Amino acid sequence: MSNDFYQTFSKALVAEIKQYFPHVNVRQQSVNNASPAYPYITYKIYDDYDRVLFNDVENETFDLHVQFKAISNDENEAKGLGYELRKLFFLQQPAYDLLQQSIVAKSCASIPPVDQYLDVDWQFTAGADYTFEVQDNFTDQTQTGNIASVNPEFNIKKGAES
Repeated sequence: MSNDFYQTFSKALVAEIKQYFPHVNVRQQSVNNASPAYPYITYKIYDDYDRVLFNDVENETFDLHVQFKAISNDENEAKGLGYELRKLFFLQQPAYDLLQQSIVAKSCASIPPVDQYLDVDWQFTAGADYTFEVQDNFTDQTQTGNIASVNPEFNIKKGAES
C-alpha cells in the first residue's frame, strides 16, 4: 500500500461528487480554513481500517467508513443534498467508476441533522454515512530478488521387470 492510498481514495470519491454536484464545493471536514459559500459538502474518513478477511496482506480487502455532510443556511437545501449523497455511490455510473479503482459502496445510512445558530444565521447539516469496501493493491516487498533458475532431477522407478 503506498503512502498516498487514502489520498487516492478520497480523490476518487470527491471526483464523483464534483461530477454530479459541479457547483458545490467539497472539502475535508477537519480543515481549519474559512468555510466556503453555502451549500458545501464535507467528508471525513472516520474509521480507516476495518478488516474483512483475516490473513490477507497482499491486495487486502477492508472497509473504510466515510461521513459526508451537506451544509447550508437553507434547511431544505441541506436535506436535499444529504438525500442525494445517500444515493450517489449506488447509482450505476458512479458505482462503475469507483469499481474501476477497487472501491465499492457496501452500505449507507443517514446522519442525524444538526442545526446551529451562528451569530447571524442558521446552519443546517444533513448527510450520509457510508461503508466502502476497498482493495489496497499492496505488494509485499520484504523479500527481494527472485529465483534465477530451477534444475529439477527426476528419479523415475520403472515397475518391476518380469
